[in-house]
Amino acid sequence: MSPTVIDSSDNKPLVPLAKRLKTTHNPIHDVFHDGLFHSSTKNAMREAVTQSKPYQHCKIDQLVNDELLRKVRHDILNNIQFTRKETDIYKVNQTGDLANMDKLPPDEKERLRHLFQLRNGIYSQEFRDLVSEVTGCGPLSGRKMDMSVNIYDQGCHLLNHDDVIGDRRVSFILYMPNPDEEWKSTDGGALELYPVVEAGKSANEPTVSLPPKWNQFAMFTVLPGYSFHSVEEVVAQGKSRLSIQGWFHFPQPGETGYDPENVDLLSQGKSSLAQLSEGEHEPFVPCHLEGMPSEQLGQQDLDSLSAWMNPIYLDTAKMQALSEQFLDSSSLQLQDILQPSVYKSLVSAAHEMDAKDGYLAPSLPAHGSGVYGPWEVQGSPVSQRFLRLSTKATQSMDQHSQQFAQLQHRFESTAFRHWLTLISQMTLESYRGMVRRFRPGLDYTLASIPIANEDSGLLDVTFSLVSVDDAPSWQTGDVGGYLCYMASDDNDDASVYRSTDQEGALLTLPCCGNELSIVLRDEGVMQFVKYVSAGAIGSRWDMALEFETQDTAALD
Repeated sequence: MSPTVIDSSDNKPLVPLAKRLKTTHNPIHDVFHDGLFHSSTKNAMREAVTQSKPYQHCKIDQLVNDELLRKVRHDILNNIQFTRKETDIYKVNQTGDLANMDKLPPDEKERLRHLFQLRNGIYSQEFRDLVSEVTGCGPLSGRKMDMSVNIYDQGCHLLNHDDVIGDRRVSFILYMPNPDEEWKSTDGGALELYPVVEAGKSANEPTVSLPPKWNQFAMFTVLPGYSFHSVEEVVAQGKSRLSIQGWFHFPQPGETGYDPENVDLLSQGKSSLAQLSEGEHEPFVPCHLEGMPSEQLGQQDLDSLSAWMNPIYLDTAKMQALSEQFLDSSSLQLQDILQPSVYKSLVSAAHEMDAKDGYLAPSLPAHGSGVYGPWEVQGSPVSQRFLRLSTKATQSMDQHSQQFAQLQHRFESTAFRHWLTLISQMTLESYRGMVRRFRPGLDYTLASIPIANEDSGLLDVTFSLVSVDDAPSWQTGDVGGYLCYMASDDNDDASVYRSTDQEGALLTLPCCGNELSIVLRDEGVMQFVKYVSAGAIGSRWDMALEFETQDTAALD
């Protein structure tokens, strides 16, 4: 028998406690998994957050009422259109902001009523209070909603960043893959968390990986230069990583807890986007200007270059024609730049190394693979990650790496600089260069404007190859690895990611075997190498040089 509660303040009839509880039931609690708001549950979550690494985060294995979430999933898949979006930092299928659902016509809102119920539950006072209590982030806005539905299917990814944009305070994700089909860690799509190796700098590899799981919820406080994370590429065929991704924001003007100084908290550290805008680059090495040719190459230069370059590009008439073409278009793409025997030897070395590291079959590689001998990781991943060949001790290198070291020596030689001067009709004042290896499923560079390129042009010289020449996906760019130049949008807000759409891209160069590109990058033009998909066969290998220049004509 249910106990009764006596109200001594008046002569109201006795009411059973169970009935009283029913009349005061909070419908918001129906949205969530039973017991979520219990004090014991919140205490356990808060303790887990305190002990979590590499930075404080929270993982809730079952957030939403299961029956409701299945209906939400049905609403989404049957009534919402997704837009394919791709930039230098991500590839994803995404809806618009769900904050705009209030403006939908009644019939559309009815078809999405379960999603509408979930959205309102997530931004309810009760759930925001739980988030604040568990994470210790302080009060959160209920007025400013910021969430969308994402589908990561095969090839989709999101690279390293810290989520610092505007007044975001807490980042969250709710996983909704097929509840009746197991999502394996080998399918990809994990949320990866990176530690900080020094103030504002992300480690090159994550230390925590959270694979998608039905009804699992993850969240963390957004901190500039600290909350580094990424979404691993989805590699499974025919499986979709469906999720709701969003942010809680600081309270807005007029809301309880509003403090105009809150935004200052986000400016105390350097965000990943701010770091990207500044860039991390090697210093330039002065070129030796003595003996630069005026009209044609000297015999010593010809003897040096003819040992490895295709002789057609050493012909005086051909060089003159290329120079005129470059002056007209500011870019050249030269096929078969190396002699066949030299190129064949390089491809063989690259193929052997790709085979050794397991990159000749599509799969997710292990972080740290390929890092051995003279090959070092070049980061930080907020702006780039690839392997760089260190040429400090060439005599102790393995024979395959020695061939790439020799390639670098040739492209950095005085003879090649003389040849480049005649082609570009520019004076080369200084340069920096390196041999790079972009591993499938791991490596990329993000769009940025080097400080040296802010007010003057740079001359980019890039030789590229792949160890499997007949892989068509490299030519089409389907697996990434292409070199892209795009115009800056002149947006002073570093929070806006740049898109690789048709309007923004000035020049896109797929990774082709035995090809040399020469591009005059005007001031303010951004450049990046698109993330190489785990579906790529082999690595992208290149020799990348940047030259600070002075127009020869300006010296006359």
